[in-house]
Amino acid sequence: MIKKTLTALVLAALSGAVQADASLNFVDPASGAWQSRISVAGDRLRVDAAGAVGGSYVVLDLRTRTLTQIDPAARATSSSSIEQVQTLVRSITQAADPASQPLLQLALENLPDAQRTQAESLLRQSQRDEVIPYAATDRHDQVAGYPCTIYRQQSDTGDRREVCAAAYGDLKLAPGDTRTLQTALGLLRDTGGPWLRVAEVPGLPIRYAGSYGGQAYAGSGQLQSISHAALPVANFDDPPGYRIISLFDMLSLMGEAR
Repeated sequence: MIKKTLTALVLAALSGAVQADASLNFVDPASGAWQSRISVAGDRLRVDAAGAVGGSYVVLDLRTRTLTQIDPAARATSSSSIEQVQTLVRSITQAADPASQPLLQLALENLPDAQRTQAESLLRQSQRDEVIPYAATDRHDQVAGYPCTIYRQQSDTGDRREVCAAAYGDLKLAPGDTRTLQTALGLLRDTGGPWLRVAEVPGLPIRYAGSYGGQAYAGSGQLQSISHAALPVANFDDPPGYRIISLFDMLSLMGEAR
């Protein structure tokens, strides 16, 4: 009886570790305003960001190898395979002028002229900056109680960017959640694009700061907390009743002011 009870407790503990969920919340360090949330449950990951058009968010499903954009305001979803997204990003980032690519023009066409010009300029700069790695420093810090190492990147425009990356073991995540986050960053590295150099930094960036556009645009954010509360399965599922649209239509929606 005792042996059976101990076995059941061990199995329950192991099951809890494998199935544990995690929510990583990021805020603006100056104002404390919420910026973004990365939610992980099993082999699925969801990213929400403040200011996303229509309250849209993205779900990455590693089991089906799909990336789904969900727009609650438009009640629409668009799914693509990871391979399709990688091909799309490479076609843009490897172009002589990434801002001139038809799909990006589709996403930018509904922006006011000034914002569109700025977005195109930032795209061109991010392409140039892809060749500049983040250099490790001998500086360390703590964010929300988690130790991290500081890495820096400096553009030829004078823009500087800094991240503080934490070792996954220090974040005390369940093994399954750690694998999902590591796999997601690995996919970013394989895909390339503006996030390539950040994705190459060892560990998980939990604080970031920097500028673009000759320091015309600057921003920062940092981890506020990690929650291990169970997450509803519906948070990662396609909402019922939403219409399914193409990636082209979703990009057009993302460029609209609503």
